[in-house]
Amino acid sequence: MNMPNRITHNHIAAWAVAFAVLFVASGAFAQSAREVLGAAAVEPLENEPPAKIIIDSPLAEPLSHGRIVIQYRTENLHTVPVFGPAALAVSPRIGHIHLSVDDAPWVWVNASGEPVIVNGLPPGPHKVLLQLETANHQLLDQGSVEFTVPGAPGMVHGAAAVQSVQNGPPAKLIVDPPLAEPLSRGVLFVQYRAENLKIVPVFGPAALAVSPRVGHIHVTVDEAAWHWADSSGGPIVINGLQPGQHKILIELVNANHQPIDQDRVEFTVPVAAVAVHERP
Repeated sequence: MNMPNRITHNHIAAWAVAFAVLFVASGAFAQSAREVLGAAAVEPLENEPPAKIIIDSPLAEPLSHGRIVIQYRTENLHTVPVFGPAALAVSPRIGHIHLSVDDAPWVWVNASGEPVIVNGLPPGPHKVLLQLETANHQLLDQGSVEFTVPGAPGMVHGAAAVQSVQNGPPAKLIVDPPLAEPLSRGVLFVQYRAENLKIVPVFGPAALAVSPRVGHIHVTVDEAAWHWADSSGGPIVINGLQPGQHKILIELVNANHQPIDQDRVEFTVPVAAVAVHERP
């Protein structure tokens, strides 16, 4: 004998309990706005938890082609291109990243929050160190990633220059001389701009058809085999170079990493320079 198809009070009560459990469980896994965004701007600095850096392993697909792409994020600190001791009192806390490759004594500064991109490393094991710094270059936290570049990197560094397939005037790179005051302290600070091209973090062959034309820069220090990519449009900042003669190559490239224009900057780090790459 078939039972009547009826919804009883017991059924309703059971469903209500089930929905309540699901609602509570889903809320338990939700992060608050503070957990994701950090302290509110009106909160005093002394109430902020310690700043942290979280670093992912290099993306597998670019690494298979010899290109290193490392994503990271910060907690309880906003990454912005603001520097100097006065910025230590700013709330919420601000800072930037110092980066070095294979235990090099010098670092470059990333204040954009964009992924770290390194091209041209020779095949074999390598390490990239990421250091979270205050606005006055004091270490807060750090981490490193180790990886192996495969035997056939197939990099675009050193490829023949190409012009954009788009109509319009050619893209150009304009680079200023290093600022004298930071250089006297051992810090290279170089400003640049692009004409007829927008510096943005957009990559890949599909972006070659974007209008207006987009791209970024590659930076090489002292004719190293490798370079890093910068799509922030902010100044190039390098710290910790040894006293003496140095040069950097700045290449304006399209979104697919193909060179369009370039300039070299030669400079001297004075012997008496006091590097600001400090440790607390």
